[in-house]
Amino acid sequence: MKRLIVLAVAMTVLSEPLTGTTLFFAGDSTLDDHGRKEGLPYASWGTTLEKSMREGCQVRNFARSGASTKSFAASGLWKRLIAEVKKGDFVGIQFGHNDQKRSTKFYLEERWADPKGLFREIVRGWVAEIRARGATPILISPICRGTFDKEGKLLTDWTHATTGVCLRSYRDAMRELSEELKCDFVDMNTMTRELMESIGREESYKFFIISTGLVKGKDGEPSRDVTHPVAKGAEAFAKLFIDDVKRRKLPVAGLFR
Repeated sequence: MKRLIVLAVAMTVLSEPLTGTTLFFAGDSTLDDHGRKEGLPYASWGTTLEKSMREGCQVRNFARSGASTKSFAASGLWKRLIAEVKKGDFVGIQFGHNDQKRSTKFYLEERWADPKGLFREIVRGWVAEIRARGATPILISPICRGTFDKEGKLLTDWTHATTGVCLRSYRDAMRELSEELKCDFVDMNTMTRELMESIGREESYKFFIISTGLVKGKDGEPSRDVTHPVAKGAEAFAKLFIDDVKRRKLPVAGLFR
């Protein structure tokens, strides 16, 4: 009996995250650290997770405005991120908003990454590098845009006329990659979509930059910005992430109180 008790205690201790465990993020402006920059209304749902973490655990957010998988790799940001990753850490990858852009020569050459081609090649390589460092990759689908139909009931995705690519194409790519590579997958696209549709268009605006009156366009996005979260959105989206990983008992759930 004593041996069983000792074993149970040992297993509990081993299941607890080590002090100093870091959750890294690679992503775009829907995830980046605008929230730490004084005077800007943007907020990061990824960095917001830090408020709910166990003592000694932290978020290291490398997400950058305008980034796609292609440009994130080309800029050297991935090399900087992976150089800091140590055994036991977690690395969340969320892209899609800029990967789908190909309306100009710049976007086509610098950002566009086919969800059935280059996008998957890059993510596969990153997953291999994360695992080589003894860390755990987490594939994350891109949060939705708050673009509603005329009735204000259902969200709509802009779809490229020739390629048929939309934001959900990257959700599907991440889900399929998670199955192929046996990675944990967090479907933020579906969860944020369901949340927005449950509260309706006007209430959902409070989650995005549009609620602040800021009308300047950014990164090719509409000036009525329903893409980038403010603090209210960041808090809600962070809660979706935490509730989901805890409910499914994913390893990263151990970082949260």
